[in-house]
Amino acid sequence: MRKKILFVCTGNACRSVMAEFLLGKLARERGLSLSVRSAGLAAEAYFQVPAGVRAALRGQGVLEVEHAPKLLTWELLAWAELVLVMERGQHDAILERFPEFRGKVQVLKSFAGRPGPEDVADPIGKPEAVFAACCQEIRDCLESLLGRAG
Repeated sequence: MRKKILFVCTGNACRSVMAEFLLGKLARERGLSLSVRSAGLAAEAYFQVPAGVRAALRGQGVLEVEHAPKLLTWELLAWAELVLVMERGQHDAILERFPEFRGKVQVLKSFAGRPGPEDVADPIGKPEAVFAACCQEIRDCLESLLGRAG
């Protein structure tokens, strides 16, 4: 598995945050040295991480979530060895704006070889149970990737 991974979603407050913190936890548990970051296509620093994200991550054993949303930049894309997005539309939007990164931008669920719809649906504004299901879906993808990495 590549060592520098960037997760991208829309606002960098829900899905990419869950992926960032979950992969960090899973990597530490396996003794892997990974650097993980996240960003959003329409992120604003004043966005708050929803309580549903914090609750879902607590349910996965991630107790501390210190995060301020960051807007996706060329510099973040250049830093990453692998960029994993939550939706096909995000993949296409990044490559339309930054075509030089074509080889490293992937849709998380497809890249992980997970069945079902390609997109990880945005839980924003939904009940906590939807956040928990989204977090589990992301974890399943990450477990698949880590399993392939050996």
